[in-house]
Amino acid sequence: MTPSNLVMAASVAFLLTAVGTPAFRRLASSRGLVDRPNSRSSHTGVVARGGGLVLLLAAGVGVALVPVLWSNAALAVAAGAVLVGGVGLWDDRRGVSPPIRLAFQVLAASLLVWHTGGLARIPLPPPLDLEIGMFGGTIAILWIVAVVNFYNFLDGIDGLASLQGVVTGAGIAAAAWAPFSSALTAALAGGCVGFLLHNWSPARVFLGDVGSGTLGFCFAAAPFLAPAELRPSAVLFVAFSLWLFLADAAFTLVRRLLRGARIHQAHREHLYQLLVIGGWSHPRVSALIGLGSVMMTLVALLAWRSTDVRWCWAGIALGAALFAGELALARRATTS
Repeated sequence: MTPSNLVMAASVAFLLTAVGTPAFRRLASSRGLVDRPNSRSSHTGVVARGGGLVLLLAAGVGVALVPVLWSNAALAVAAGAVLVGGVGLWDDRRGVSPPIRLAFQVLAASLLVWHTGGLARIPLPPPLDLEIGMFGGTIAILWIVAVVNFYNFLDGIDGLASLQGVVTGAGIAAAAWAPFSSALTAALAGGCVGFLLHNWSPARVFLGDVGSGTLGFCFAAAPFLAPAELRPSAVLFVAFSLWLFLADAAFTLVRRLLRGARIHQAHREHLYQLLVIGGWSHPRVSALIGLGSVMMTLVALLAWRSTDVRWCWAGIALGAALFAGELALARRATTS
């Protein structure tokens, strides 16, 4: 996969998303596909949702226009994305119960892992990269399903999930562990740039579950297109790039579980939401988290291209520092 092919995939997805999103927004508004503000919302007006469908279709066109081998694994990623995107669109339009959404997500992840295999080792640097053995497939499925939901949880303010899609998509494309993963994520990154033109604050359209869930699936699934011996490192790469999303979602989930709250119930307790509640603007929060994600992705690229394990540990240290900083800012914003 040459750089020119990646640029073409990204450019086509960008143009189609930038041009197609306004038409979708008008159609969605006329059909009632809108997000009405409530006590748990971070927006104050009625906004069209489900715009991620345009982004995904545009990315599909971008991938189709470049010469890439459609292996069984690549087809499994595409099929899984259709499953996750389909139930997400259904949820955006009619509403779907959490168990049904989860069942589709598990099916999509299982389909992929059945074609590619799971993980041989824990995706951590030595000496923590222990062999997983018979649990490799189960852990792979749990990883994919978790990222799908965590990405959706963090799509709660203008521009945040789209900006993360630009950063992580570009990072995976640059890592280039497989031609199809590079083509797909380059196209997704380009589509996210086009969507940001309409999703940056004040947002005129939202990704919806069809967009956020499918972006999460594609990013989580991309490492399984790498050779088996490189998959743990590729998973660690994606975890680094998505770190502030994953850490916020996991921290909030554990905190709610400990006090007996319903984990599937909508709320405004994520750190990024607390920053907004504390008076930070949507652009400020999205830019802050986006900058942290850029830093983590750059370290991930250095670790991926280097044989020096110290870069991996540097990424873990940086991730801990960034999350601690975000936590401190959120606490200060809500107590001042």
